[in-house]
Amino acid sequence: IAHGLIMKDRMDARVLGLESLCLLTDPRKTGIVTSILTAHVVLLGSTRGVQIPGVEEDKFTDEGPFQEIRESILNLVQFSRIGEDEELIDGDGDTEKEHLKRLHNLALAVLANSLDCIEYPDRYNVTPEDTKPRARLRTPSSTDVANEFLQQTEDLSKKEILSTLISELGQAAQTPHNAVLSAKCIGSLCRASDEAKKRAKELGAKQVVSTALDVGVRTHWKLET
Repeated sequence: IAHGLIMKDRMDARVLGLESLCLLTDPRKTGIVTSILTAHVVLLGSTRGVQIPGVEEDKFTDEGPFQEIRESILNLVQFSRIGEDEELIDGDGDTEKEHLKRLHNLALAVLANSLDCIEYPDRYNVTPEDTKPRARLRTPSSTDVANEFLQQTEDLSKKEILSTLISELGQAAQTPHNAVLSAKCIGSLCRASDEAKKRAKELGAKQVVSTALDVGVRTHWKLET
């Protein structure tokens, strides 16, 4: 359903599709299994490698829609568009511009949620003491997923996702809500991947984070945190 909404031409349908992905990648709202599966769809366009107790691994044989979801999120985060030929509207398209800004923000939120799920897959996977232990959800390591995400993203868009996120964080004074989500993404990637940490340093993340922190201290508690 989320895929169908995102692929529509209508902006309101796309907003609903992305809002549903925000919920699907939040374990507190949808459960650990669904959020982990959706996070892998968003990051890698595939659920292969995620082993659910009692479910065959190749349950999802047609992953074409998953790949289109991943590409849509990536295009919105990096280029503020969904289709390859669909540029950010300017001039007299003020309403469309506002919609695309909303879509860009939602895509960042979906990405931040997904990376958080991958970083801490067991955070919400708690079995009550008065029930029998359940078979655990098995997933690839956060390091493997983060490194594969970084590589696949660059191959697909010809642009580093870390560069995009650091640039977004650098606009903290103008768009603090987007900067908060970018900071969450950068944090998750750097904690999961030594390669991401090294590359972030090379891209000058330290100074950008410091400047964003100053903005947060003055004006935005979540950004400060």
